[in-house]
Amino acid sequence: MATQLSKKRKFVADGVFFAELSELLMRELAEDGYSGMEVRVTPMRTEIIIRATRTQNVLGEKGRRIRELTSVVQKKFKFPENSVELYAERVNNRCLCAIAQAESLRYKLLGGLAVRRFILTRIMARSQSSQDWLRADAIDFAWLNCQFKP
Repeated sequence: MATQLSKKRKFVADGVFFAELSELLMRELAEDGYSGMEVRVTPMRTEIIIRATRTQNVLGEKGRRIRELTSVVQKKFKFPENSVELYAERVNNRCLCAIAQAESLRYKLLGGLAVRRFILTRIMARSQSSQDWLRADAIDFAWLNCQFKP
């Protein structure tokens, strides 16, 4: 019975760590297209892989920003010295990542741009398939129906 309680506490602690780390990274890297992370724990170190659309901004000039983020994570979560490593990974297809699309949409709305047209043209530019054209027509038609309902 004691081992089950121990496992439960470990799962809860891992979940809290993941949630707090995700929130920290989202606040710090929202403008850089942060779209998630992956945590790999090994006996020697913990590797945190940050997925973003603009990895050069995450890395910073000469890797300075990623080192700063590493030290912040190390101090906040009380990791031993040199036991945490942060890596940046580029999101391959930005159109298929919901978090990246939501952040992009957020900044477009804050900037006051015409977002609906922006999204439709992005869909068309990214793919040549006829299914995407049909989907864009459906989005356009649904938007028109919402605008002109009595």
